[in-house]
Amino acid sequence: MSLNTPIFLKEREEDNSKFVEIQQSQTTSIAAEDPLQNLCLASQEVLQKAQQNGRSKCLKCGGSRMFYCYTCYVPVENVPIEQIPRVKLPLKIDIIKHPNETDGKSTAVHAKLLAPEFVNIYTYPCIPEYEEKDHEVALVFPGPKSVSVKEISFHLQEKIQNNVGGKNDDLDKPFIKRKKTEEQDLNDSKCKDTTLKKIVFIDSTWNQTNKIFTDERLQGLLQVELKTRKTCFWRHQKGKPDTFLSTIEAIYYFLVDYHTDILKEKYKGQYDNLLFFYSFMHQLVKNAKCPGGKETRKLTH
Repeated sequence: MSLNTPIFLKEREEDNSKFVEIQQSQTTSIAAEDPLQNLCLASQEVLQKAQQNGRSKCLKCGGSRMFYCYTCYVPVENVPIEQIPRVKLPLKIDIIKHPNETDGKSTAVHAKLLAPEFVNIYTYPCIPEYEEKDHEVALVFPGPKSVSVKEISFHLQEKIQNNVGGKNDDLDKPFIKRKKTEEQDLNDSKCKDTTLKKIVFIDSTWNQTNKIFTDERLQGLLQVELKTRKTCFWRHQKGKPDTFLSTIEAIYYFLVDYHTDILKEKYKGQYDNLLFFYSFMHQLVKNAKCPGGKETRKLTH
């Protein structure tokens, strides 16, 4: 009996070890399937009640909506604004929206609802003038010229130095005086704050983005690409890679990377509430699917 006890204990330890491995594997799998599950979010009870009560009117335009009005950028009557979280952002955000983008399907509205002081939405061809401030503005858009979030500061500083080096307004000045002026300009530029001040996003289907992206008013901006993030948007476009994010996902993931890579601060969920509406809708769609994977009902605004 005494000889069999160690074998029994060993087998038990191996079984426990396998059980732990299976649990960890299942946890990892669940996290991969639902990357929104560990967010630090405000209570979504107000959205749950609104979902049960159905549509209500927008207090501005009177339109019948679910959760919020996508034209006035405000919560509807049965979603008290004081119960909606407000998110403080480290920089300003401009969203250029394609005129054919369906308002009710756009997630860009979420950013305006949750960080109204920091976010502006423009409908193309209305685009702000960035030319004189292109050293402090960047555009999030994938492409061969795009850089990572980590490289933003370097390229903005390079842009400032190129602008200073390209000046030739003082050619009539004596060489020595002109050289001192150029050196002073360069030194002054190095003292300037080269931190990114504004980030621009394009809100449209991927097939419609080209018209906005090729607009000459955006051509001088530094391009930034989020290469490692994957979408969990329920309206994923066929034929497009899963790294093509919805607008609110792109905004959220950019800010998380900006916080850690540029501000060099530990991320503690400061911007998670940008996904307040998105995560709730994601769960609704997930719950609405039958075991076969087909949606049994649609989420409508």
